[in-house]
Amino acid sequence: MANQAVAGRTDYEYILQAIGRLAQQQRLRDICVLEVEGGMVVQGEAVVSTREGYHRVSNTRVLSHEDLDKLVRGL
Repeated sequence: MANQAVAGRTDYEYILQAIGRLAQQQRLRDICVLEVEGGMVVQGEAVVSTREGYHRVSNTRVLSHEDLDKLVRGL
């Protein structure tokens, strides 16, 4: 993932920490992280407030290797 082409390895500790921060910022719950060839897919549910009350909304993000690099650098 992050810096994989340069380092030749996947640094999961930092990638998962960055994904955790992203999930916390977006207030995601029931999170699923899936590694795919082009990066990672992060799926979760957020509780949003509307006029009708609170609703759970599904949120899916596809993060490319470049996106993951940016997230890790932001730690």
